[in-house]
Amino acid sequence: MSTDSGERGGAMVPAGQPVDGWRGDEHRLQVSAAEEAGLRAGDVELELYTEGFKAGMVLQDPSDGDLVARGRTVLDDEQLTKSLKPVLMFLKIPRDGWRVRVHDGEFELRVDSRAAQAGAPVIDAGKAVLQIWLAAALLGVAILQLQLLGAFSSSAAAVLWGVGLLYGSWQLRRGMVSGRAMLGARLSLGLAMHAREEQLILPPSGPAAGALRSPSDG
Repeated sequence: MSTDSGERGGAMVPAGQPVDGWRGDEHRLQVSAAEEAGLRAGDVELELYTEGFKAGMVLQDPSDGDLVARGRTVLDDEQLTKSLKPVLMFLKIPRDGWRVRVHDGEFELRVDSRAAQAGAPVIDAGKAVLQIWLAAALLGVAILQLQLLGAFSSSAAAVLWGVGLLYGSWQLRRGMVSGRAMLGARLSLGLAMHAREEQLILPPSGPAAGALRSPSDG
């Protein structure tokens, strides 16, 4: 005898069952239009959801360095945490490296800066930087000890060390940026797949997505 809205207020919505409050949503309208045009709804839906989550994502929050994803949900904090746990586990983000907050049907997923910078691209960049610095140091020492350039050996070694330090730092910075971008793209896709399969989350609405962009994005 419980009503449909009552069931949704206290428990997760069954997978594949549309949410009344999301009828008329721009994403669903576009998927319906794609179906009418003869396109595969699943592919269109996944692409739309991915782009929607990507548009509402901040790769690095200026306040704390966190990677932030936002969207809409019919779940509360505890339910959403449980629902998203497999997605974050698949992306190899440790449980203590992310948290969610739900307010008035909108959610915020924050991946802390340490977890966001612990991906493979950043680790590989760190290894490359160590190799660059070690090579520059060894070559500089060899130039000094063997006096390969005569009176210019000291200056040459100093220049080599400086160039190695700057180049290594640049490589590390590039690895950190590309690592965040890659994690952001994978997280957007993971959330989109979860949205398509479970029907428990959606990307942020159009106006919200624009407002969530970092000020540095222009």
